[in-house]
Amino acid sequence: MLPLFGEDTLVKEVIILRDTGIPLFHYSATGTKKLDELVAAFLSAMGSIAEQVGEQRIRVVSFASNKFVWERNGDLFFVALVSQDDSTEIYRVFLRDLSDQFVSTYYSELKKEQADIRMFKTFTDTVEALLQKFDGIPGLARRYKTGLLPREDLKQLKLAMASVETGHDVLRSLAVTRDGFILASNLRAHELEALLDLLGSLTTQTGKGIMTVHTSLDPLTSFFITRTDNDIYSAFVVNAAKSNAELMKLVGPYLRMVSELDLRNMKKVQPVRLEETAGFYDFDVVLPVVQDGGVMSTSKRVLAGLPAELRTNAVKILGLLDEKITVMELHEKAGLSCEQTNEVLAHLISKGAAHIAKLFPVMEERNERFSAYLEVVGMPKKDFGVIDVVWRYCTGAYSIKEISDKTKIQTSRIFEVLHSLGEYVRWENERVMTHVR
Repeated sequence: MLPLFGEDTLVKEVIILRDTGIPLFHYSATGTKKLDELVAAFLSAMGSIAEQVGEQRIRVVSFASNKFVWERNGDLFFVALVSQDDSTEIYRVFLRDLSDQFVSTYYSELKKEQADIRMFKTFTDTVEALLQKFDGIPGLARRYKTGLLPREDLKQLKLAMASVETGHDVLRSLAVTRDGFILASNLRAHELEALLDLLGSLTTQTGKGIMTVHTSLDPLTSFFITRTDNDIYSAFVVNAAKSNAELMKLVGPYLRMVSELDLRNMKKVQPVRLEETAGFYDFDVVLPVVQDGGVMSTSKRVLAGLPAELRTNAVKILGLLDEKITVMELHEKAGLSCEQTNEVLAHLISKGAAHIAKLFPVMEERNERFSAYLEVVGMPKKDFGVIDVVWRYCTGAYSIKEISDKTKIQTSRIFEVLHSLGEYVRWENERVMTHVR
């Protein structure tokens, strides 16, 4: 079982391995190393997904509260175990730098048929140095728009910030673009929120600074905000007793460095937005756990303690579960919104009253009887065109969604046409491994 880490760090673990599965290097930010489990989990995830989408297109494998982000360089995998909530793009930049440095440092050793993995232990210093340059960036990117600068530019910016944060007159600092992409920040969370709110109303002239008092700040401190010619705003939490001229002199070296940053090399990273509601697939089928008309007999247990509105909606849906019905049909027949239906289904599934299954359509061979039936019902030419394309997949071996993915025909269209065939289509709830047409 994979370890679950709570530390707020750029990466939790880094592994470098051959494409044959042989590990060469392992780094853990926590000091806890479970290399065998990590490598096995990564290779297992890669194996199960690569068959479906092609390994060259995979760069992220998610599970639970973590995810693997990886880059490939020749026959080497560079893999980071990170938080599920973090921006993937940041780790791609990190891993590309890591890859370049590892290959260039150990090129001669890597060419050997049997590399001495003891040689790679010194790479820990390189990993930690690189992590330090990116320190704090993932935490920002989870919640805010973030401007990801090239590694050397980011390093210089953070060094410049550290040089002016004396702890007396300049306490903390921030660099942000005019359109709200944070380049680096040492502000406290509530100070950052306040500054971003102010950003839209600022009219700071280039080369001049303004003092702004805000309720989010500690007593006797203030925001000091400046703008450079490249449209980067810098904000500092400062000693409010200092004059503008004194503060401009203190932050002058920092501002000169910031004014030389070329934002054309900046990559914009949007925060990861998780869907608020976990929806169910419209064309999956909802099945009662208790069959043969016994659904409502379980209602007392299922509905106990529910709020009145949710209980009413649950009764409507339970009354429809004695027949095979799709999620989409439940929305329509129960007269509920998608959000209401999803909420009820989640409750019924958690209570063990229902479960979700995929639909696997099965069509018999296209014989003379089938052709005669199509002539009788007068199937439109456009509908027959759909059947002509999807028929080869209607063996019970593919779900309706998988057929849609393979044929590029909308699922709703396939479902509509197949339903019009009535008894000529059989709908299975489990995959049927039959012959391939």
